[in-house]
Amino acid sequence: MNILESLYARWNDHDVDGVLAHFSSSIVYHDQAVGFTFHSPGELGAFIQKSFESIPDLHFEVTSSLQDGSHFAGEALMLGTFERDIPGVKATGRAFTVHYGIVGDHRDGKITRIVDYWNAPEFTA
Repeated sequence: MNILESLYARWNDHDVDGVLAHFSSSIVYHDQAVGFTFHSPGELGAFIQKSFESIPDLHFEVTSSLQDGSHFAGEALMLGTFERDIPGVKATGRAFTVHYGIVGDHRDGKITRIVDYWNAPEFTA
């Protein structure tokens, strides 16, 4: 199991601490679709918790991934039901399937930088 598969397994368990354990203390996590950038595990953890509250059945299906010495990339589907608002985005109450791309860097087994790309209209449609 590579770093992305392990990371999204923890997301699927709704295990905030397990997700955060994949990141270095000096992370940069940028969500391109909504423009959020997180610079610490604390910031990211708060966002993850809010995501689980807003989308109680949130889960990911990693469809492809690759990893080399210091980089990784992958594609996934993000699925769930958008039940509660998140900052800047009004809940729809509907189920969604979003195509999702991920790229980033890792060092010493920890993610140091990650950028995710997804189509916001798939989320709010």
